[in-house]
Amino acid sequence: MPFLRGKLLGNGLSEGSKRQLEWLLDELQSFYERVACCGRVEERHLRALKSFHRDIVSVLETEKA
Repeated sequence: MPFLRGKLLGNGLSEGSKRQLEWLLDELQSFYERVACCGRVEERHLRALKSFHRDIVSVLETEKA
C-alpha cells in the first residue's frame, strides 16, 4: 500500500484532510491484513471495502470543494 499512500497523501491536502486520510489508510491496511489471514473474501469484506472507498473519496472530494 505504500504506492497508494504516497499518491493520495502527496496530493497537496490540508493537514486535517491528510490526518483523516492517514487514519483511513492505516485502518484499510489493518483490514487487509485481517482479511488476508482468513484465506477467503466474504460478502462482509466487500461491503467494508466499499465503505473504505466511499470514505476516502469523501475526504478527497471535501478537499476539492
